[in-house]
Amino acid sequence: MKTEPLDWQRIASETGADVVWHTETGSTNDDARQLALKGAAHGTAVLAEAQRYGRGRRGAAWISPPQRNLLCSVVLRPSLPVEKWSRLTHACALAVCEALEGIPDLPPPQIKWPNDVYLRGRKVCGILVESAVDARGSFAIAGVGINLNLTAGDLPEELRDSATSVWLERGGQPVSREAFAIQFLRRLHVNCLRAEKDIPELLADCESRSYLSGKRISLLTGSETMEGLAAGLGPEGELRLVLPGGQIKLVSSADYVRPTDNK
Repeated sequence: MKTEPLDWQRIASETGADVVWHTETGSTNDDARQLALKGAAHGTAVLAEAQRYGRGRRGAAWISPPQRNLLCSVVLRPSLPVEKWSRLTHACALAVCEALEGIPDLPPPQIKWPNDVYLRGRKVCGILVESAVDARGSFAIAGVGINLNLTAGDLPEELRDSATSVWLERGGQPVSREAFAIQFLRRLHVNCLRAEKDIPELLADCESRSYLSGKRISLLTGSETMEGLAAGLGPEGELRLVLPGGQIKLVSSADYVRPTDNK
């Protein structure tokens, strides 16, 4: 597939965001963090065609061939107490879904709690939100890796049953990375405001796109493995888990979450 570099100037012009673009970097999250430490404004976006040390949650590697996907990290300075910053992951996941929903001939995207987006049961996007502190106070970096024009040959064999891309799900139709980035950044801005002021409505929109809701699942949090029925989200975006005895547990984070049935 022939690919072109991102038109980052168009993205900056149409979103009003400060945009930094790299042909290659170590990690867009690390770059955004360094910019934030130097005073970068809320909404500053770092984009890269390729990264050497891309990572997901728990240090997992994120592999992406050059000029295929969207590798993006955004500086966020929310007016929220730090203990409520888990809301930002939901704001980001919903923004990814809303941008995907604007692409024709694509199945409905779903959010796999806590930080993945799926198409037809396979992962299309991973999200990593990290926090830090500078002289101005606390800030967050929202990093996303979204498989847009990834072909079957680009995927390692061990991921072909579990990962997908927009290109694959559209039967080989490419998608504009610039257009997607513009919609994602616009919706992320809106959803971060909603995370501060309208969290019940934001979480309801996330729940309506849930991949796990109604499924029996197994999850690991810390050293504890739990099984039960995924039954929506709690007031801060926790996973509401109905345990075998009927008790309801709110799970705020997990090392892994796996469906145990085929519903």
